[in-house]
Amino acid sequence: MKAEENENMDVNALNRAMDLLGQFSDRLTHVFDDAFGTKWAEIEDILAIAELLTGRFVTTRILADNSGLDRRAISRMIARLRSEGLVTTRPSEADRRAVEVVLTGRGEQHAGVLRTSLDSFFRASSQIASQISEGLQPSSPLPPPTTPVDPVDLLQRVCKAGAALVNTMPSAASEGQLAARQRAALVQIVSQGGVRPNDLSPALGVSRAGVAYIVDQLSAKGFVSRRRGAVPEDRRAVVLEATTEGIDAVQAVMDGIGRQRESLAILFAEVANWHQPANGAAPPRLPENVSG
Repeated sequence: MKAEENENMDVNALNRAMDLLGQFSDRLTHVFDDAFGTKWAEIEDILAIAELLTGRFVTTRILADNSGLDRRAISRMIARLRSEGLVTTRPSEADRRAVEVVLTGRGEQHAGVLRTSLDSFFRASSQIASQISEGLQPSSPLPPPTTPVDPVDLLQRVCKAGAALVNTMPSAASEGQLAARQRAALVQIVSQGGVRPNDLSPALGVSRAGVAYIVDQLSAKGFVSRRRGAVPEDRRAVVLEATTEGIDAVQAVMDGIGRQRESLAILFAEVANWHQPANGAAPPRLPENVSG
């Protein structure tokens, strides 16, 4: 059944695709965080703020519908952005019952920074995007490169694809604080077959205390267990191991990748060709120290 669901992608290819998609997602999150002052922003938060950058008429209802956030989460996000002077709200002229959300001058500056950073990021991601696209083993030839669009539009489409994969996981994997980092940690623990807590810290960009909190959350949800005695040279060392529930949660993402491989391959082919030089010059490289 799983082979059928994964459209004949072998396990090694699926693992590789998931690993590369995770690296790309983590790097993209860092780009967004740097521009808007967030800390490991959730996909839904990125989609909501990206909607504000489109220049279209935006209400709180539109933000909720297009991001997947509920009204309470949208209200909290808008309150934070208002406190930071990035947005203002006003009654909609088209519908007096609706509240329109508008970027301030300061917000427009942040939007400009994000657009510039996204453009650089997509250019620098040509290699990993090509690996993702080709590694997904599409059954049909990929379409020729298209004319580049607004980087915010591409950001939205990438995030919507990511949200679709995240939604294949059990709801518990997306509940609670630091959910995005919890998912990243869980994937790393499953893929490496046992990880020491300290090994997670650099990848997640948090302190040891932060890692301990993330592991506590994963353990409380039944996705991870702690085990001592697994390291012969240090019997007191703690090793994190995924439970059956944790493995199943990650497997759900792998199945989702298999089912969506055609559309993902096309999307990342577009990323790979983002403003690539016609003369074949090498694109800028991503910093080596930027990782999930």
